[in-house]
Amino acid sequence: MTTAAIIESGMTFGPYAAGQCFYIEKGDCYQKVQDGVQMAEFLLLRQQEKGPTVWIVEAKSSCPRDFTTYMDEIRTKLVNAFLLGVAACIGRHPPANDELPQTFKDLDLKSTSFRFVLVIKGVPEYHLEVLQNALGTLLKPVIKTWALPPTSVMVLNEDLALKNALILAPADAAAH
Repeated sequence: MTTAAIIESGMTFGPYAAGQCFYIEKGDCYQKVQDGVQMAEFLLLRQQEKGPTVWIVEAKSSCPRDFTTYMDEIRTKLVNAFLLGVAACIGRHPPANDELPQTFKDLDLKSTSFRFVLVIKGVPEYHLEVLQNALGTLLKPVIKTWALPPTSVMVLNEDLALKNALILAPADAAAH
């Protein structure tokens, strides 16, 4: 759907190769169901050692004030994006036919893996483990029912998102 960079929560994601990104939050497919349905930013298709993996990505600009509400909102957005993405792949939403990249339509969902990814701008690395454990606990029913590995949940800061080729380095970082 897009090869352009995605600006979310003060970070620049992508740009990604053609056919690898479905900007689900901005798609017509989501626009049709959005009332009362929170959504993560985008789905990213990555070829990994064990085959294709769809990364469901949510971006945040800060750490939580109300931890429980914050984490529940993240879980909701990630699960909704996962469910809508799979539904789009199997043709349940006609608007997705025109916007979903062919690479997603061609996925063998039986052998495709999924990774739920939260990227938080400015969070110190020492906070990531607590956030990842909390999100992993909230996503445990999805991870278990879909027979996904425990590594299917990732919480990253900007440095780790950069190392995972999710975001571009901030413009001011290039000047240093």
